[in-house]
Amino acid sequence: MTDSAESCAHCGKQGVGFKRCSRCKQASYCGAACQNANWKRHKKKCAPPVPLQDVVAKLHAAHAAGDWRGVLQWEGRMEELMAVRSDDHCSEILTVFSEAHFKGWQETVSKDHARSLVGLEERRIPLLGKVQRFWDQGEAMCCLSNIFRFLERNSEAATWYQRARDVGAAHGFFTLESKACIGLGKAAIDAGRHEEGVALLRNALVAAELNELDDPVFELDALDVLVQALFQARAFDEVEPLVLRYRAAAKAQSEKEGVCFEEFSSLHFSARLHEVLCICIPRLGTPNHSSVIASSTAI
Repeated sequence: MTDSAESCAHCGKQGVGFKRCSRCKQASYCGAACQNANWKRHKKKCAPPVPLQDVVAKLHAAHAAGDWRGVLQWEGRMEELMAVRSDDHCSEILTVFSEAHFKGWQETVSKDHARSLVGLEERRIPLLGKVQRFWDQGEAMCCLSNIFRFLERNSEAATWYQRARDVGAAHGFFTLESKACIGLGKAAIDAGRHEEGVALLRNALVAAELNELDDPVFELDALDVLVQALFQARAFDEVEPLVLRYRAAAKAQSEKEGVCFEEFSSLHFSARLHEVLCICIPRLGTPNHSSVIASSTAI
């Protein structure tokens, strides 16, 4: 089991096995020098530990209110909260702290939050499998993949995307297959394997159409990245029907939930395609879209 990374309360250094304040058991320090330097500030809020039952109540209240900072102030008690508990209970505690770090990561774009998330998700994923919460397990795998991409640990990201795809395929979760294929497709394109990447994105679109939640947003996500990849490949004859499909899906989503970002993206794609087909191609004197793929370098 991987220990979750902690932050030094004084210098912010990340690590495991840090010493805690002997009085409050909350603040962690990478060494005695940082603890001594931080004492003047820390002593104002240093107090004996809150009883564990009160921690549980305060933790859940902060989580329900979406207060990620309020949740993380109790992270030092996480091991106590998980001690001699069921796998299902431990996975729930890890989920609470993982979601808090995820919100913190989104808000601050901090690598410290990202690294803490890695440790938490690597502990949570096996537990979710043990309690047969396979959907949550696949979602956690996709989340971990995104974190690794953020940390530029791309080979680890690809490994976890593939594991998420396998979980989706094994349990019939097409949404997971679609998300994982999008991640793998982007990674392949970034690595210069464009043909492989586009093939994965096509698979993502097929899986999105079959999504078990009957939610059009998965189709929009897959269409968005596939259309961008095909524009990059100058495969304009394949782009055209997908842009029309994207516009129709975005309009339907907008009518359902109000103005959405995807509808603006669809207009951008349409304008870009119009520019290519009506302006650039006639100038090149090409008789059809496909010939542009091989001959055009001006677009």
